[in-house]
Amino acid sequence: PLTMIDKFGADATRLSLIIGAAPGNDMPLSENKVKGYKNFANKIWNISRFILTHTIEADLSAPTTKSARDEEILTNLKTVVADVSAEIEKFNLYLAGEKTYHYVWDELAAVILEESKPILSGEDAQVKLARQQVLVECLTTSLKLLHPFMPFVTETIWQELPKEMKDSDILMVAKWPASK
Repeated sequence: PLTMIDKFGADATRLSLIIGAAPGNDMPLSENKVKGYKNFANKIWNISRFILTHTIEADLSAPTTKSARDEEILTNLKTVVADVSAEIEKFNLYLAGEKTYHYVWDELAAVILEESKPILSGEDAQVKLARQQVLVECLTTSLKLLHPFMPFVTETIWQELPKEMKDSDILMVAKWPASK
């Protein structure tokens, strides 16, 4: 079986061949580009570990009232799903991969996780639970969006998720996220 390092490398190479490869354009493939996407694979792993660490004991099925920011995060996520789905349907795989990459790196990792840290360590249990539910939704949806481009890493992470977080035992056959 492939080691995690092999999976990062294989998926990084695949992603570096897709993103930025508009039809009809020659694309140089540099070692630095592959290393950059290998760092992205590592970022996905770390995002997953952070979310799992902070949600493992939460009752994710409990009803909560989400804040306006939580609703905004979920609305933006659905917009990304709609955009990525539309690009895939038009066979613009390079744009679909790029949009997913930017959502995960620039929005989920840089903004949502950073603003969630004080919430997750805060005292308000209802606010914390609502954000935990949002983070799990962001993670599972991101894994589904990334799976066509990074199947080894995403499937490995999917297998580590608790059953209650997944809609399928295997990510490859999980239902594509809804955009509405």
